[in-house]
Amino acid sequence: MIQTKSKGFTLIELIVAIVLLAILSIVVAPKFLSLKTDSKNQSLQGVGAAMKSALMLLNSQAAIENKEHGNTTIIINGVEVPLYNGYPSVRGSDNFVKINQQVKAWLDIDSVDRNTARKDRNAAPFFTDKSTRNNQIFIFFTSDYDNKSVRFKCHIRYENPESTPPTPFTGPIVIIETDDC
Repeated sequence: MIQTKSKGFTLIELIVAIVLLAILSIVVAPKFLSLKTDSKNQSLQGVGAAMKSALMLLNSQAAIENKEHGNTTIIINGVEVPLYNGYPSVRGSDNFVKINQQVKAWLDIDSVDRNTARKDRNAAPFFTDKSTRNNQIFIFFTSDYDNKSVRFKCHIRYENPESTPPTPFTGPIVIIETDDC
């Protein structure tokens, strides 16, 4: 019978392997960690681009219906959407649910209103919010609900400013903020 002596790893070999794995994880981990940030940035860029396209289509429909000047409304997908100069506006009397319905009517997005997102962070990937005073609509990631504010730079902000007295209209503003994603 032939006897074989089994050999294991020496302590030095184990330490070298552990050190190499530690160095590899230090180099590779930041690349994996930035994937979440990159995916959130790209998602916001995609929604922002879709919003700009939807606004052009909505403005075309408003022009066809002769509703491209002043305060009017238009029906899109069965939802009444308030307009100012042919683009969506924010009415102070509209609650968060209604604002979300209006946004979903002209922008095909999986979102919930702010109050639903507060209760259920898994309700949808995005939630809508508004600033009536500034005539702004915000789209945030629902996972970022606890951070939401105008200073938290991981959102899309839509503005359709009304001016008194009227000034030449330059169109709505879509701002994509990704610094804090």
